[in-house]
Amino acid sequence: MFGNAKDDEVSAIDTPAGNDAPKSTAAPTTDHGAAAGGTAMASNGSPSLDRKTSDSSVPAERKRRSSGVSRARDMFSSAKQSLHIGGSSPTSTSSTTMPEKPTTQTPMQKLGKSDAALSVPQGSLNNSAGESAPGPRSTFRVGVTEDKNKKCRRTMEDTHAYLYNFLSTPAPSYGLEKARALSDASSVQSDALSSQSVVESDNGYFAIFDGHAGTFAADWCGKKLHLILEETIRKNPNTPIPELLDQTFTSVDQQLEKLPLKNSGCTAVIAVLRWEDRVPNAQSSTGSVLFAPAAVSAIKHAGEGGEAKDGADATTTEPAAEQQVEARLRTEASRQRVLYTANVGDARIVLCRNGRALRLSYDHKGSDENEGRRVASAGGLILNNRVNGVLAVTRALGDAYMKDLVTGHPYTTETVIQADQDEFLILACDGLWDVCSDQEAVDLVRQVHDPQEASKKLVDYALARFSTDNLSCMVVRFDNKALRQRKNEAATPLDQDQAAMKGGITEADLLVAQARKSIGEPETSVEHAAQEIIMEEAEAEPGPELNLEAAKAARKNEV
Repeated sequence: MFGNAKDDEVSAIDTPAGNDAPKSTAAPTTDHGAAAGGTAMASNGSPSLDRKTSDSSVPAERKRRSSGVSRARDMFSSAKQSLHIGGSSPTSTSSTTMPEKPTTQTPMQKLGKSDAALSVPQGSLNNSAGESAPGPRSTFRVGVTEDKNKKCRRTMEDTHAYLYNFLSTPAPSYGLEKARALSDASSVQSDALSSQSVVESDNGYFAIFDGHAGTFAADWCGKKLHLILEETIRKNPNTPIPELLDQTFTSVDQQLEKLPLKNSGCTAVIAVLRWEDRVPNAQSSTGSVLFAPAAVSAIKHAGEGGEAKDGADATTTEPAAEQQVEARLRTEASRQRVLYTANVGDARIVLCRNGRALRLSYDHKGSDENEGRRVASAGGLILNNRVNGVLAVTRALGDAYMKDLVTGHPYTTETVIQADQDEFLILACDGLWDVCSDQEAVDLVRQVHDPQEASKKLVDYALARFSTDNLSCMVVRFDNKALRQRKNEAATPLDQDQAAMKGGITEADLLVAQARKSIGEPETSVEHAAQEIIMEEAEAEPGPELNLEAAKAARKNEV
């Protein structure tokens, strides 16, 4: 096809326009007059000269055609080589052209230049918190499987994180002086983190984040939420953990609001598994309370019952009273394994207790009546089971453009783990729960003792049931034999900040310190990095929870 076109082009250039005319008219004609007329038209009225010219031009015409075909062949061969030269061999041309296309950095990479926590490399099983492995005293094992579900999704917007040695239980603080001392110890600890060893607390942290309108919010939470939670617990050792979880989610929302991608959000489900010394309390739903708040409350009541003293006498007698109350409570305390959970959105956590599925989360969806009333009271409405027709979940982290309606306050639970009854946890995004009930999930993997194999089995099951969303599933299997052994080791109190007392650090702090050491001093400020992201922000494909056109309309109305 290309050769014929080139031949015509070459012929048109190299030969007079009239030379081809007699061939096209004389060939099909037998009439002499018509032939003569055609010849006269081509040779200016000289038949003999035309015959001579025609005879001599045949070899030249063939030569010109051959030359044109050769040139066309060479041209297309050269073009074909230029198209494939980049992938055929590592030539000098390819090496010189590669730098012309700089690699586009993600928002996380830009912010990672100013925040070492965002530069922590992914750990095993794509763990966003970094590399975390069980120790010799660990009483649980974690398995994680994720799948983009490429038949239905072009991007993976889920993120997960876990730690085998989360923050140890901090000591109670009875006054301002001790609180300040605890803060000072924490600041000193951050100066030489890389030279310290990790305290094996056997406290677990597990989280799954399901992003929408891009991956930014989910990725950011995977790197930062556990660090914010640890800092919140350190600063508030006397506050119950469910309240601190709520404070942490609020802080995460506030920090995400300052970042440029305000339309990005994520659902979240997290769990914290801790060893605690607890005091019996009939008013508690679990029958006991954490030692620190119980001790502070008892000391407060003891002070109110006695005569108040002013001046130096009050400060000298107060420590003695504290010690007496604390000693009395320690005789009543017992060591227990406690599970705290918090969630926003429709990511879910399920506990297997004697083969029964116990849901420890709440699905915050537009179809839920309670959530619908809350949204309506806040000035919004539910359209097609979506908040203002935009978002399918009524609670999430991020989504700053409609935060008045889509709150980040989590649903929280507190559960005392029973070593002889509780077997494992399942944390998963809605990609699993849309096609699988809680009890089906428990029954499917109860006899699978390897948590990694169990998580894969759940993901494969969801794919076989035609799930249309990204899939992330985490299984935490309890080692009940080791659990009972650790529970009996109650000789020393747990409610002390082992990281500060023994010169050790938490696993999360060490991972951040190593990342800071590898990247060096921050190249730019957070504000400058955020400004770069704003200038280069591109619209991301929304997930199933987000209606992009409605989201644009909502943001336009706000402006």
